[in-house]
Amino acid sequence: MAVVVGLVFLKKRSRNVCDNKASEQANSDLIAVSTSAPVKKTQEELSITFEELPSLTEKEEAALVEIKDQKLLARIDNAVPGALQVMGNAGAAQYAQQAIQNMGQLYQAIIPQGAKLVNAKDMNGAVRGFYRNAKGIQGQAHLVPVDGNPAQGLAAMNVANAAMGAAAMVVGQYYMTQINDQLGEINNELDKIATFQDKEYQGRIYALVAAVQKCSQFQVEIVENEELRKLELSHLKGLEDECAKLLGQANLTLKEFEKKKGLDYSGYEKQVAEAQTWYQYQQILLEIMLKIEELTYALNLGQVSKENCYSMFLPYARQAEDSLKALAAWHKETGAVLQIDLDANRRRRQGIEGFFMNIPALFNDDLHYKDVPKRTVSMISKQSAGQKTIASQEDPDLFKEDVRLIAKDGKLYYLPETHSTEE
Repeated sequence: MAVVVGLVFLKKRSRNVCDNKASEQANSDLIAVSTSAPVKKTQEELSITFEELPSLTEKEEAALVEIKDQKLLARIDNAVPGALQVMGNAGAAQYAQQAIQNMGQLYQAIIPQGAKLVNAKDMNGAVRGFYRNAKGIQGQAHLVPVDGNPAQGLAAMNVANAAMGAAAMVVGQYYMTQINDQLGEINNELDKIATFQDKEYQGRIYALVAAVQKCSQFQVEIVENEELRKLELSHLKGLEDECAKLLGQANLTLKEFEKKKGLDYSGYEKQVAEAQTWYQYQQILLEIMLKIEELTYALNLGQVSKENCYSMFLPYARQAEDSLKALAAWHKETGAVLQIDLDANRRRRQGIEGFFMNIPALFNDDLHYKDVPKRTVSMISKQSAGQKTIASQEDPDLFKEDVRLIAKDGKLYYLPETHSTEE
């Protein structure tokens, strides 16, 4: 994954990192922390750049997402030592030097061949300065200071590696926050649906939305803990299966309407209302399944392909499209039989009513017709639209795009690549 916090912003503006004149004109209140890695199978030349940026555009200002989670802020500060202090710094160059200094003196551990340093209990991935044998402590490691450019290069690489992990968490939080907000909108749409006879089905959808919304609450302790993250992904898989069952039922029920033949207008109007309920549930369940897939991708922090994470959604979306095509064909056939004119919001009188109107209609042709309620016309039109239900995935994959953290007015913000300023 390529991670750049601020770097691509500079490339798009063709600004030189070392251009002193540009730095003098920059707004010193805006500092970007940049980490960069090329998009290759193996990552190399990791680096960190701290730069002063010009004032943001109105579009970028509106797109800024403040990072408020204290645990995530601490994670960023741990990944790039002193990152939070950038908020109070007057110059990026001073901060860049300070960040390297914050790495501390680097040492090379000298131990006998075959010896293994003891793992530290209070810091994940760290080791202690001694090694053991069967009887206990066997000896201490000799620590030799590492000076010069190799140390600085290693320090920068370590910072960049850690920063990439923190940046992935920033992107993950952004995705999950967006999903959480959208689930709130889905809940509002659910509340608007007319009372449905099958209360159990309706209740299962409400429970599904609530469970998915709970999963969309970003928690650093879950994202950074491999075991907890896997448990959450397993839970999402279960919710995906439940959603698939509910969506499959809606798709099959909508397709069954094509078998309803020989209806008079009154019977057809009742069936249209029932189909509308199933149509609304189908559309909501498609949105829920899409959010589950997006959450799965977000919780994997971009380490699993989108194609893999969205593999369940696509076949069910195609099934939904097929059901809507069948529904549209049913409306067309039935509308022709009942002589319904959707453009004029009317239908031709039939049966006894039509018979008795034949003579008066000789003098006024409009008497052959009767108004169709606008609500019914609207439902028929929506169900017959043949709309594509497979959502477009044109938005960039933010885990693969540049990640920019911007300090402004004492706060730290994330600027999604989707809102970057074009040249």
